Amino acid sequence: MVIIYNYKEMKKFNACLLLIALILILAKSVILASSSSVTYRIDKEWVRIWINSDGSINLLYNISITYTSGSPEGIVLLGMPKRDFEIQYVRDFESNKTLQYRDVSSSSFYGIEIQLDKPVILGKPYTIIAYAFVPEMVHRDELNPGNVGLEFYPSTFDGVESPINDIRVAVSLPEGVNENEIKYLADRKFDSVYRDNGLLVVYWEKSNWPATEEFWVGVSFPEKYVSFGQNVWIYILVGFSIALFIFTIIILIYFSVFKKVKYEKPRIAIEALGPARGLTAVEAAVVLDLKPLKVLSMILFGLLLKKIVTILSTDPMIKLNVVEDSSAEPKNLRYYEIDFLRAVKSDGILDENLLARTYLNLRDAVNLKIRGFSRIDTVNYYKTIVDEAWRQVTEAGTPELKCDALERNMEWLLVDERFEDRLKVAFPPDLIIYPRPDWWWYWHWPRPPTQKGGGEIKPTPIPGQDFANNIVLALQKAANNIVLNVQEISNRITPAQMASARQRPLRYPNCVCACANCACACACVSCACACAHGGAR
Repeated sequence: MVIIYNYKEMKKFNACLLLIALILILAKSVILASSSSVTYRIDKEWVRIWINSDGSINLLYNISITYTSGSPEGIVLLGMPKRDFEIQYVRDFESNKTLQYRDVSSSSFYGIEIQLDKPVILGKPYTIIAYAFVPEMVHRDELNPGNVGLEFYPSTFDGVESPINDIRVAVSLPEGVNENEIKYLADRKFDSVYRDNGLLVVYWEKSNWPATEEFWVGVSFPEKYVSFGQNVWIYILVGFSIALFIFTIIILIYFSVFKKVKYEKPRIAIEALGPARGLTAVEAAVVLDLKPLKVLSMILFGLLLKKIVTILSTDPMIKLNVVEDSSAEPKNLRYYEIDFLRAVKSDGILDENLLARTYLNLRDAVNLKIRGFSRIDTVNYYKTIVDEAWRQVTEAGTPELKCDALERNMEWLLVDERFEDRLKVAFPPDLIIYPRPDWWWYWHWPRPPTQKGGGEIKPTPIPGQDFANNIVLALQKAANNIVLNVQEISNRITPAQMASARQRPLRYPNCVCACANCACACACVSCACACAHGGAR
């Protein structure tokens, strides 16, 4: 074969190749420039972990991401702690729709890519809920013999334009672990320790945390609370053998000894201390599991009754004035009332973060007070007190006496979750009431109504049913307007429900609750780490 080269044609061909190469390079540069121009921020990263008795964990991520510039693809890279993780679901929090994802684990990296619903809108927060099961996450603690532990940090994010505004981690420990048995990571103490559905929970939170920096947390606890997946049948066989041996010994002792002695009637001993007496109405409301906002409203009513605060306005939310020249002495204030007063900002509006802490501190204090007592007996005891308060109201002979009993017992009556219904029964329509000017719980705020020209309005008679309705509406308004965002404070107060291992939960948890009291433990944790990195484009 003979090939004849034409110099001019060859020169044109080389020029074309060079032009194509330049176009490809330019196109690639444009694509890379476009990709690199995508900026985003992480508004929050909340993590909830449940440690299972076999050493595995259930892992819940609640992440809010906002793209701020560029043309984002809406792909979020979320790191996972180790291999063999199992994704249970990935959802968009706002729409509750299932999001598409794919496992992109390779060599030493483990994680998933999550595709947001398109079109991706700049400036719009996207909240992702990802729930996973991860095996073999708990390991022996070498620095604390006899203990096991978990070390973990949430997924980091590369290329974020600003620090993570709010990062939180809550870890639920296996059933039976007590507060005096736990230890924290050497340089990261617990911000809070509390109980959720009977399980001990340790908690950390930070604001403005660098998105690329690892937020290490860790907890150590006695090894007896996990099994590490040993052969269960061996333990069952050993346990059965021991039980059979003990049963045989008991039978022999019974026939050789007890058959020869005089029969004695059995005696029953109850170890519980009975009901925990001496709680205030507010503390009893916590024991009776009233809604947190209602409990906070009761604290407010107590401060109104003591004339420590006055209500300046109720719309769109309650605005308070702390009375500096109050006649009440500081020693008359309860610990939860002091916390509540700290939540009142300079403009009279209540700080929702401090309000959440007020409730959580109260709940922890009540749990300490009733420790060692029978919770069931305590609940029944305070239900009896509430019933007695209602009896005094309903059995009063005249409208005046009924109102006296109502005012005298108001704090305890509010503990009743059926307050509204029972109040309407106690004040039927045929009963005529003359409202008094000093009834703060009736007039919505602790001052009597006045005429336009000044002076108090003389109260007009009102049917008992309308009287009851007015009280109910006033109390409901106070409870609803105590904060501006009821859902937000509920998320801070109410912990996420525990999900069962390896199973899709019946309800989808989506939050980590706010912290309560700080707890201390003097030790450090040394156990296997859990590493994860991520990003977005």
